[in-house]
Amino acid sequence: ALGQGAVRDAPVSLLVTADYGRTTGRYGDRGERYVHIEAGHAAQNANLMAENLGFAGVMIGAFDDGEMQAAAGGIDEDPLLIVPIGRAK
Repeated sequence: ALGQGAVRDAPVSLLVTADYGRTTGRYGDRGERYVHIEAGHAAQNANLMAENLGFAGVMIGAFDDGEMQAAAGGIDEDPLLIVPIGRAK
């Protein structure tokens, strides 16, 4: 994540990815917008649940896509967000 400490220090990080073809197949090019909206909803829900449990999260979009795909086990999906979750400081 380009040296961001939150990703390095968090005990868990969620990776939100996209398989655009599943949505664009139904909605055409506009499907990409829908994917981004849903990714934001999913990340915000993770942050809200973390807060509810006494933890904290942040949304990170700064990373190298190819390196993130490799780190996630060679996935084909497009990485959109990392949500590191840990203790609030």
